[in-house]
Amino acid sequence: MVHRTVDFWEGTDYCAVRPSTNVYNLAFIYEGEGTLNLNGESYELGPGCIFHVSPGMRMELKCSRDKPLHYFGVHFHQLRVQWEGSEVQTTVTVTPLPLARMLYLPGHSVHGQAAELYDGWHSKSPGYEWQTKLGLFQLLDELCSAVIEVRTREESSYRAMDNSVKYIRQHYAEPISREVLAEHVSLSVSHYSALFKKVIGISPLQFVEKVRIDHAKTMLTGSSKPISEIAREIGYNDPLYFTRVFTKVTGMAPREYRG
Repeated sequence: MVHRTVDFWEGTDYCAVRPSTNVYNLAFIYEGEGTLNLNGESYELGPGCIFHVSPGMRMELKCSRDKPLHYFGVHFHQLRVQWEGSEVQTTVTVTPLPLARMLYLPGHSVHGQAAELYDGWHSKSPGYEWQTKLGLFQLLDELCSAVIEVRTREESSYRAMDNSVKYIRQHYAEPISREVLAEHVSLSVSHYSALFKKVIGISPLQFVEKVRIDHAKTMLTGSSKPISEIAREIGYNDPLYFTRVFTKVTGMAPREYRG
């Protein structure tokens, strides 16, 4: 168990490099900012971040003098145990933990558990080694549960946004507002808008606009309907406003596009 603070960083000139790690390293950051580079892949670090390193990796950990990283770290080996009758064989394994290399769980209880684990290890009270090992298993179990919880929420969010996209495609010609769309998936307007942009890449109303203009393109080239009628059929009661929107999106007026 280690506790890295400014004293450690002053001795490394704020850059810790390991050409090849020889143990597992599970770190819980509670203060500061920095970057982690593992085998050429970079990660931004800050309070609430958790990262783990497997043996045999090239690790470079940097932070600034103004905001040095503070974290609790657990260093351990992982063994594969195989029983043959009453005989047991153990071999060292470097199999990565079943977690993303970097997690972001601000305010989660695992950060407090890591601090308690450190205190228990350095207390040297009777049985501290077994208690620390048990604490590590509990910590890993809690981390796996947290990851499953986050993934479940993400999957639920993606399903909600998929439903929203389907709703827009089916009702694009009707009056649509952020309030209507948020209510459809039972979310607050602010949360819905932020989630939609994160998942889809554009705002809900930009997506509505895109769907409407795509239909307008098809109707302009595939029918002889007046532009005012097309505007109404795709949800724009004002043909002049439709023309402005169409021109903004496509770079040409509806009549030019039709031509």
